[in-house]
Amino acid sequence: MKFAVVCTLVSTAIIAGCSSAPKANEVAAAYVPVSRYENMNCEQLLNEAEAVRRSVPALAEAVDKHRSQQTGVEVVTWVLFWPAAFLLDKGEANSSKLAQARGELESIQLSMRNKKCGS
Repeated sequence: MKFAVVCTLVSTAIIAGCSSAPKANEVAAAYVPVSRYENMNCEQLLNEAEAVRRSVPALAEAVDKHRSQQTGVEVVTWVLFWPAAFLLDKGEANSSKLAQARGELESIQLSMRNKKCGS
């Protein structure tokens, strides 16, 4: 009896650690072409960077919140009906928004360096 309980707890812990939804710090920046920002001057680039930078924490929080909610759902799904676990939402919508924002920031920063803004 004790062995079964221990096995169940260990299995649950392992499954909970293997969530398919990514953490915010695991989301890589998406490619955004620098040419998108070539017609902007330094002040416009700075304003654009600030606008994107302000959105990143909320996007990261949404990704992490989805992961924490999804982890519990995944554990229950794997225990009760494992085939359904392959159909669970991995949070691609939130992750792609965060990746896009990070990619935009990288492109803006590169464009600012190319235009020698702030030097």
